[in-house]
Amino acid sequence: MSSASAIPAGLRARRSVADLQWLSVAVILLFLGATFLAPLFEVLALSLTDADGTFSLAQFRELADSSSLRPVLLQTTITALEVTLACIVIGYPAAIYLSRLEGWKASLTSVAILFPFLTSSLVRTFVFIVLLGRNGVLNNALVWLGVPGAPFKLLFNQTGVVIGMTYVLLPYMLLSLIGTMRKIDGTLLDAARSMGASRARVFWTVYLPLSLPGVAAGAIITTILGFGYFVTPALMGGPGEKMIAQMVEQRIVTLYDLPGAAAISVVMLTIVLMAYAAAARWLGLSRLMRPQG
Repeated sequence: MSSASAIPAGLRARRSVADLQWLSVAVILLFLGATFLAPLFEVLALSLTDADGTFSLAQFRELADSSSLRPVLLQTTITALEVTLACIVIGYPAAIYLSRLEGWKASLTSVAILFPFLTSSLVRTFVFIVLLGRNGVLNNALVWLGVPGAPFKLLFNQTGVVIGMTYVLLPYMLLSLIGTMRKIDGTLLDAARSMGASRARVFWTVYLPLSLPGVAAGAIITTILGFGYFVTPALMGGPGEKMIAQMVEQRIVTLYDLPGAAAISVVMLTIVLMAYAAAARWLGLSRLMRPQG
């Protein structure tokens, strides 16, 4: 009897499944290495070379001495945090309601949340330019209602950038919150009410802590995406709302300074990684984002 035939069929099937899993992992790692890690290392190498192709830290020294980088970094950080806060304020109450839907209503909700991703962010930004313009739909409606001060300046300023970016990034927050809220055990809420707790006390002491993993995940996603966002600030912002991604675009397109653009990109990545590490260390995000079991 051969050694292969001596192995039970069930064991051979499990080995085949394990081999297929390892092959899938290898393919995924190869894909990530080719499409993410290799370009990332290339950008890092480009930031550490001069015009002659030799190793140099001149790009980073130039950025450290630059008087234009710090205001742009501050503006970018403020905008990303404002958008994240707006997404939480708008998305949290909406997610509470949407997470309670079942059946076809829940399926329709998922499709509606994902529907904006079927169109490019450029098209959605142009739609908001039409809506928020001085003679746009929103201002015309406010004027018709007799709102004092209308029409308002909602474009080419910080307000327009925050509104546009909030609309684009809100689905990420909703998906994170809804996914977490649907996992909350309703019997815990019923038990708290049966002990005499009011609805407000149940929310603050039971529901909110259990939903914090979704808030943390959504906040991290929206902040990171908002920090490097380009389209909406470029189209809906003014000169005072310049963000760091626009500096990278200016270095590449206008100045054709590829090492300088790479250095700014490395600075962006470093700031994001440091912010995430600090949040995980001091706010306990690793604990909050741990799957509940």
